[in-house]
Amino acid sequence: MTGPAIIRAGDLLPVPWRNGQGITRDVVTHTGPDGALLWQVSIAELTQNADFSHFRHCDRLFTPVSGGLVELSFEGGPFQPCPLLRPIPFAGERPVRCRVAEQPARAFNVIADRRLYRASCEVVAIEGSGRRLGGPAHTVAHCLKGRARLVHDLFLDASDSMVLAVGESMAVSGEATLLVAAVMPLAADGG
Repeated sequence: MTGPAIIRAGDLLPVPWRNGQGITRDVVTHTGPDGALLWQVSIAELTQNADFSHFRHCDRLFTPVSGGLVELSFEGGPFQPCPLLRPIPFAGERPVRCRVAEQPARAFNVIADRRLYRASCEVVAIEGSGRRLGGPAHTVAHCLKGRARLVHDLFLDASDSMVLAVGESMAVSGEATLLVAAVMPLAADGG
């Protein structure tokens, strides 16, 4: 075990979406030897109405984290509002259009190849002594607000993220709200 990787908000670089219709900031991306996406966690900048990129064989969890109202239309159907901090699951092959209301928004995206992984996402409130994160899944904790203490003088401030590999865990304390993604390998070898 190597310990947590800390990704500071200011270190996240803008990257175009696969289809070029938006910008995202990759927190962590794992690809296979052939370059195919295995799993990814990113923060999307939602500044205009756009079609989402297609991700074959992948499941997605889309969670608005800040900004204005975001709505999604699946396969040309009616637009549905996406409440803040509520993960919306859908298949990566599914045609999805995003509509952004009057002001830009940001969303936390988890994308995982369903043939190899099962992903989940939850809001975790840390109060005082907090709790332990990580374990049998790849874990990404994104600080939404407050300040989370990891060890000694290591902290996550708002918009910072921590990545733990399978088998790693970390006690988190302080006063913070985190969005925690777990990407569980389906294979017994830990993926």
